[in-house]
Amino acid sequence: MNAITLDQFMVFLTIVDEKSFAGAARKLSRTQSAITYAIQKLEEQSDLLLFDRSTYRPTLTDAGRSVLPRIRRVMDDFGDFRLHVQSMAQGIEAELNLVIDNFLPLSLITPALEAFYDAFPMVPIRISAVWTQEARQALVDKRADLGVFLRIPNMPVELENKVISDIDLVLVVAPHHPLAKEPSKVSHHTLRDHLQIVVSSQHTENFGLVGVNQWKVSEVRLRYNLIMAGLGWGSMPRQMIETEISRGELVVLDPEQWDSSNKMPRITALIAKRKDNAMGPAASFLMDEIANCQTR
Repeated sequence: MNAITLDQFMVFLTIVDEKSFAGAARKLSRTQSAITYAIQKLEEQSDLLLFDRSTYRPTLTDAGRSVLPRIRRVMDDFGDFRLHVQSMAQGIEAELNLVIDNFLPLSLITPALEAFYDAFPMVPIRISAVWTQEARQALVDKRADLGVFLRIPNMPVELENKVISDIDLVLVVAPHHPLAKEPSKVSHHTLRDHLQIVVSSQHTENFGLVGVNQWKVSEVRLRYNLIMAGLGWGSMPRQMIETEISRGELVVLDPEQWDSSNKMPRITALIAKRKDNAMGPAASFLMDEIANCQTR
């Protein structure tokens, strides 16, 4: 068994696909005797009869049909291994580490990830959802190759960035929530009297705190679920809930005032990297694709 080779597996699969020993010989540019010898050795080493040769065309025996999917899997894995090694030899990264801000919808970069998978199917990506400050620090500490997060003041000098998109924040409630029946402009006092769902952690600064009663959650998806359940109101990135709004599953509120402004804020998403990070082709491709998401 230890003497079985990948070449024997390849010959076996070629016979199956070409439906004859002669066809396999033509396909592999070998003599038919060489094909026959390879299969004889495979049968001897595995102690199995793989082909019934009593008919005009060789057919798989029960044993041959049984091992066929396993041999295909071995050869598929070897093909993937070969592509992976070739990619690394060409300077393509073995893996990429991407951090994305908890507050941003993954749909913001999904088209870029799809394009990346088509272009670099053998390069795995490790994606971590963190807060803005954590994403920024992961890049500074060289624990991540790329970071997608909100633009904040005092960007570290070690980083360079490109703007991905501006994202509107909207106040929303479930359609059965009492605030959904309010007139077009909702006053500060009205909002104050209803439960506000706030995203809060040691890594976030809290803005727009209005409600006398507040429930604090650790990430945006929890706020989304509580708002959808009708328990309270809160702000969400419009891109994250566009479908729910269009279906009438969420109602957008128009506040008279928000943090000393008469309109809801707009946030800016960035893609960033270390200036001294000499990126390989895969990381460069992904950064450009993410930066260009807003133009699609």
